[in-house]
Amino acid sequence: MTTVQRWTGRETRALRQALRLSIRDFSAHLGVAERTVSKWEAALDAACPRPEMQAALDTALGAAAEDVRSRFASTCRNDAGRMVAAEAATDLAAAARRRMADVRSGVGLSPEAFARLLGTVLGWSPTAQRVIDWETTETPPGDVLLALDVLRGPAIQPADTLAGLIAVFPSRSQLTARLPADRLLDGARCVRAIGLSLNMLCQDYADRHWQALLANGTHARCLFLDPTGAAIQAREAEEGFPSGQLAALTKLNVETLLRVRERLPVELRARMELATYDETLRFNIVLVDDQCVTQPYLTDSRGVDSPAFVIRRGVNQTGLYQVFEQFFESHWQRGKAL
Repeated sequence: MTTVQRWTGRETRALRQALRLSIRDFSAHLGVAERTVSKWEAALDAACPRPEMQAALDTALGAAAEDVRSRFASTCRNDAGRMVAAEAATDLAAAARRRMADVRSGVGLSPEAFARLLGTVLGWSPTAQRVIDWETTETPPGDVLLALDVLRGPAIQPADTLAGLIAVFPSRSQLTARLPADRLLDGARCVRAIGLSLNMLCQDYADRHWQALLANGTHARCLFLDPTGAAIQAREAEEGFPSGQLAALTKLNVETLLRVRERLPVELRARMELATYDETLRFNIVLVDDQCVTQPYLTDSRGVDSPAFVIRRGVNQTGLYQVFEQFFESHWQRGKAL
């Protein structure tokens, strides 16, 4: 026997539908005004008929045929299921947004930098605004939630506990697979780089992308190892390259960025600064806004086989980002402008 502990507008509507009556006929069946029934149904769970009407509804349900009671019970179960599902969906969406905010807070990154970090895991690059939306108003997509699991894994640690270090890759190929040049550079405002031939910037990032980046206000400083200097010859011997091979590659890359600069409108050319240095090669460093990617040059391995580290800028001018930023700036001051 189907019973109702407390009638609301939701159960009232379910009974009317089970009886297959219009609001007019149902109100006549109960002996109340049509407007009263309409108000109950419109308010749903917020409506609570008076005690005498609760009794009248009990009587109407008790006197109904078995098939009517069956339809009524089925409708009530479905309504309850939809309510639970809706509440659960709301709770899950809020939990997903909190999780997004918690992971970004854990690694200590701005929305812009966190968007780039997500791009190292996803097959596409979100914007900073999407990151903000996923934390506040929108539910993060499934692939983004899976990416958060990766970023919370052992490779990504809370930045404050590791002097800003947020990711480590055993080699350059693994770095570029997870953090390709377009995901690192697209949308950047300030790019500073020092290394040997800077392949990531010259070979992995198309000329047209540089043109668009600089036209949109980016300022770039690129410091190459002098292709005619003694340091590059020493590195060729150290890595086992034929004499002149690294020098030729570096010269080619320098010419690539010179070409990019020459194709800019005259008033924009100052946004691309190029220089060379001739000192013992120690690091390949790319500073993009508040993110740093660096590789040491090891004596017994080639640059592509060196481990790579991703570091974020510390808010209090502490941590590894500032160390590598100072390394770049001191070498830039001693460089020879092109």
